[in-house]
Amino acid sequence: MLMRISRSNDHKKTAVLFVLYMVLAGVCNETLAGSLLVKNAELITVSKGDNAVFRGFMFINSEGRIEQIGPGEPPAELQADEVLDALGKVVAPGFISAHSHIYMSPLRGLGHDENLYGWFRAWNRYLQHTTSEDIYWFTLHGAIDFLRNGITTAYDFTYSGVVREMVDDPKQKRAAGRFKNGPFEENQIKAKTDAGLRFVNSVSMPEIGSDEDVIGRFAALWETYEKSAPDPQFLKLAISGAQQFNPDPRTARLEAAVMKKFGVINQSHFLESPNEVLAQQEKFQWYDDAGVLGPQMIFGHFIHTNDDILSRVVETGSKMSWQPTSNGRLGDGIADVVTYRKMGIPVAVGLDDQSCTDVSDPFQNMRIGLYTMRGIHKNAKALSVHDMLYLHTLGSAEVLGIDEQVGSLEVGKYADFVVVDLRQPDTGPVYDVLASYVLASSLRNLKAVYVGGSKVVQSTKILTFDETRVREEIDRRTNKMRELAQSLDAPG
Repeated sequence: MLMRISRSNDHKKTAVLFVLYMVLAGVCNETLAGSLLVKNAELITVSKGDNAVFRGFMFINSEGRIEQIGPGEPPAELQADEVLDALGKVVAPGFISAHSHIYMSPLRGLGHDENLYGWFRAWNRYLQHTTSEDIYWFTLHGAIDFLRNGITTAYDFTYSGVVREMVDDPKQKRAAGRFKNGPFEENQIKAKTDAGLRFVNSVSMPEIGSDEDVIGRFAALWETYEKSAPDPQFLKLAISGAQQFNPDPRTARLEAAVMKKFGVINQSHFLESPNEVLAQQEKFQWYDDAGVLGPQMIFGHFIHTNDDILSRVVETGSKMSWQPTSNGRLGDGIADVVTYRKMGIPVAVGLDDQSCTDVSDPFQNMRIGLYTMRGIHKNAKALSVHDMLYLHTLGSAEVLGIDEQVGSLEVGKYADFVVVDLRQPDTGPVYDVLASYVLASSLRNLKAVYVGGSKVVQSTKILTFDETRVREEIDRRTNKMRELAQSLDAPG
């Protein structure tokens, strides 16, 4: 972790080089970008209050932002370095995953018949043996996977490099653990930047040492973030709340102190597991007492609530993020987001991590969420196709406070978008573009992904990195990790 090794000259050099890398990466991205004109597209803008789909054009300037968008033909005087004729294709905002653990990508299929805490143990058996270099490649693998599947922005819970024993239920206190050596946080930021993904970087605050030590480690990360800003990919630094996993209110107090001092948002896994629900619910009061509730507070999963908790969330303007695929895979339960939204609670949508969704597919995620809500409410009007798409794009951006940058196709925002061909492979005649996009399209129909007006994916091919090398590195590193895990399992 950054602060733990920040006293050494070597780490100071690492931090300086990392900041320099981030600055140069941003400069290079802006320098290489050219203007782009998209024409003849079936545009789904997801702009606020806009259900309309229209055939039209979009002009992206050399800074990667949308400068003009509208129906019909582009003005004759509009010239661009590149023209994309999207006739017969849907152009829609890139998906936002408002809750992700990208470094977990190479750990799929583990704990496949386990609930949350059993699943923790299944992947921790391997993850504890990773190095900071491993985590760079793991994160790169996950970021590339997100982009290939149309996810252009992610709220990413990073790995702190702490080794600890896993607990079995929410009443048990997690061991403080120990830090492994290496620049874990920096490597994850670099990997997402190298892939071309836009992100909110959410860091945990391991309770190792005094309160001053914990807050000081975050302060060091904040300093690095400020020095690298502005970076068009690194949108925000946030904290990963952890009160669900600790049985005393110190966690809430520390999170409150950091939120107040640095003005950051906090997304906390909370009321996720069906284990010991009453014990989990009691911890909500600790958050309330600490003063963390409000627009900067996002509750991840937020399944096993009660009326009192929901009332306070509404009163304080707190928010939640919904992971329909992950919650089903792990048997967590169902968050009733239809009721939450009626109460006025803002809702975002995430794909969680690839090790508990296994396929980071936003189209599947939308449909699982949509069908689940309609099923439990016994009402097809409970959640519309427009609202489901909004939640996975602009709604998530609003919850994360990044909606001025991403989430919809509007003038001034980054041109992060997907190109989908509903007739290749053929989903049949299109009567309603929006309905077919949400209900009938899949990853097979995804033909290209753009971030800031630059193409990063063509069909299934990632254009930002040599994927052959990524596969080789992942195979080599996971083989070593498995050997280490198996050697500890061997008798004697």
